[in-house]
Amino acid sequence: MEVDTKGAKSRLAVVAIQRYENGMKNVAKVAVSLPVSTLKSLEKARLRLKKTRSAVVVEALQRWLEAEQLGDDDKRYVEGYLKRPESSVKAEAIARAVTAGWEKW
Repeated sequence: MEVDTKGAKSRLAVVAIQRYENGMKNVAKVAVSLPVSTLKSLEKARLRLKKTRSAVVVEALQRWLEAEQLGDDDKRYVEGYLKRPESSVKAEAIARAVTAGWEKW
């Protein structure tokens, strides 16, 4: 990373970056653009929850990634059944077993 270290402010920025990078080994800093309305909602929610902006964004991204993974699992499940579908006899037997205890309408 190239940083202009000629001015006092620049040297201070280098020290701050080094401290950040040295103190937080498993963290990467990123910049993203958000619609103003989304940022306002984020700030309102994080203040109510008493969490940092980073904590809220990390939690949201983790939930999104988990949902994406579930979507991939569902897709593989469907693809597997399309390649090797159950016989209708087996599917009927499973349906009867599952619904046997259900109340009649």
